[in-house]
Amino acid sequence: MRTDQEPGVLGALTDLNFERFATPSVVRFVYVVGIVVTTLCYVVGVVGFFLRGFGLGVAALVAGGVVAVFVLLLLRVVLEFLTAVVRLSEDVRRRG
Repeated sequence: MRTDQEPGVLGALTDLNFERFATPSVVRFVYVVGIVVTTLCYVVGVVGFFLRGFGLGVAALVAGGVVAVFVLLLLRVVLEFLTAVVRLSEDVRRRG
């Protein structure tokens, strides 16, 4: 259920007057894209290293998993920070 504060992704991107914040609706889309891209990079990297050698493949499997989790964690923290800033701004706007 959407409120007038959270337009859809396309609605947020086409708001040329910048009357609404796009971050609350776009952040979900960015996070899903980040998960998909990180997973694809991980799988392609692991397969590529396995093609070069079994030992490299196992190393990529372990190290790549750690890196992928770190990347997703970092993405999540950045997106949560941006969402918190937007919510703070909305609260200040309502009080003012």
